[in-house]
Amino acid sequence: MILPDDSPLHALTDKPALVVFLRSFGCTFAREAIADVAVARPEIMAAGASVVFVHNGSRDEAEGWFRKYGLGGTAQISDPGLEHYAAFGLRRTELLSLVDLRVWVRGAGCARSHGFGPQSPAMMRQLPGAFVVQGGGVLASYRHESPSDRPDYVRLVRDGIASITMFSL
Repeated sequence: MILPDDSPLHALTDKPALVVFLRSFGCTFAREAIADVAVARPEIMAAGASVVFVHNGSRDEAEGWFRKYGLGGTAQISDPGLEHYAAFGLRRTELLSLVDLRVWVRGAGCARSHGFGPQSPAMMRQLPGAFVVQGGGVLASYRHESPSDRPDYVRLVRDGIASITMFSL
């Protein structure tokens, strides 16, 4: 992983941090991810990690969504050029996955709770991901295979922090 030199992620990960990469805020799965992190945040913090979101929207747009889900003031990185997505190896999905029946069925159920909105063409095929990062190292990772994947953020954090303990013995 090679982050841009001016990445704010360098300063935000001196301690373990769950870094959640989102698709656009119009994506129902991105909204679900924010809601999932909001519910899991007490356990994530109790495990010793902070939370950082990476998105391609403006900081103001993002803050509105984070406030809606009770995460106002959460650390965020606006990455309209998708440099962080590339640095973490997050790929674009195949075009056919956008018409995958499983994605649509899960999306319809998710949209009942979280709604959906317009998405930029650049983000329609962008896959999200979640990583536990400390300093310059990735302690644990979850790279989505489908836009509709739903990671267990608490388990990811616990696995990442456990890897620190294993290596320090």
